Amino acid sequence: MELEELDTRSTHATFKKPLASVAALALCTLAVAQEGAPAAAPACSFSADDRAWVERALEAWRLASREITGIGFVPDFQAILFDADCVLTSRDALSSPTAEGVTWSATPHGGTITAPNGKELPVGITSFTSGEKGVTFFVMSTPSVWSAGGAGSGAGLERTMVAVLLHEASHVAQIGPYGKLLGKLIDENSLPDSFNDNAVQERFGKDKEFAASIERETSLFLKAAAEKDDVEAKLLVFEARDMMRERQARWMVGKDAYLVEAEDLWLTFEGSGQWVGYQWQIHPKGGGRTPAEVLPLVTRRTDDWVQVEGFAIVLALDRIVGPDWKKHAFGDGAQTVLQMLDAALEEQ
Repeated sequence: MELEELDTRSTHATFKKPLASVAALALCTLAVAQEGAPAAAPACSFSADDRAWVERALEAWRLASREITGIGFVPDFQAILFDADCVLTSRDALSSPTAEGVTWSATPHGGTITAPNGKELPVGITSFTSGEKGVTFFVMSTPSVWSAGGAGSGAGLERTMVAVLLHEASHVAQIGPYGKLLGKLIDENSLPDSFNDNAVQERFGKDKEFAASIERETSLFLKAAAEKDDVEAKLLVFEARDMMRERQARWMVGKDAYLVEAEDLWLTFEGSGQWVGYQWQIHPKGGGRTPAEVLPLVTRRTDDWVQVEGFAIVLALDRIVGPDWKKHAFGDGAQTVLQMLDAALEEQ
């Protein structure tokens, strides 16, 4: 993983009375102290640097929810953050509108973290959201763990990790509407547990013609997003969509026909997730960087088709329809990004 890439792949996706703010994670305890009694000593705590990053990342999530995605509110769900020795859990870290409303529990771990679905996770670079079997949770390791795993260090790593957290946390708002469609697809096609967002690339990654089409489609979508002329922007999207349909009609047939729908759903998840991280990076209250600085970091990857093309599609969608697409992508899930794109093109 390169230091500045917005790579969201993992190494593989309460009690309300607050004891402390995120700024004082070291003081979080496992139970609310009785009134007037001193709080028990924390079972474990993060380093000052990791605590500062958690505080910044959660504030970035609140900013993104208010001003970037329009998500605004998500139900309580379990957030799990861990370093080399300690795991912090919270039901409201990503649902509380303020830092003061966040409640944490701290527990030492022995090198393995048990996820709410029962799976054992080794300590290492990871960040993902899961809605498996109706249990929604978010897991991420801290900058100290990423740095120890070779992801780099310093401000660049921490900024990238904030964007990664925003990408994954945004999926929480999408699991309900889009997750149902994904679950139906999995059930109807008896797909294995290994089915994931890289399904298309895993199936056709060695086909040079297929890969060339993906690259050309992505380039056209990015060009459309940057095009100043409205008519020309739509013409470029038309061309990209025609190429995509031709690719799907040629390769995604027979036993692979389900991948047409799968691709659309994964492009929606991953493209919108990448868009959130990108928008935070260039937001004056967020990363404060310029699009020229960040755009190459999000689009230069060649080993993750769905993230790069999905991001290009969302940029193009945002260019030709404006912000209305977010009410579906981060809201009711009534349309996927490709369905919204096609609907906009039909309005000609």
